[in-house]
Amino acid sequence: MKIYDRNRNALTAGQRVMIAATGAVDFLKEAHTDNLTPYQAEHQKCVLLANSREPYAPIELIRLG
Repeated sequence: MKIYDRNRNALTAGQRVMIAATGAVDFLKEAHTDNLTPYQAEHQKCVLLANSREPYAPIELIRLG
C-alpha cells in the first residue's frame, strides 16, 4: 500500500525524510502497512527509520528531495 507524508508526497524505502516535530533528518527504512486501511496506514506508527528505534506515523514525516 502506498503511504504519504504530511504534504501528500508518496514515501518509499530509502528516501530521506524529516521528522516534523523535531527537525531530525533520517532515511525511511521500511513501512509495515499490511492489513491496514489507507487511513490507518497514514495515521498509525508503522514506519521505521534507519537511525531511530521508535516507529513513526507517515503523517509525522516530511519527504526531502
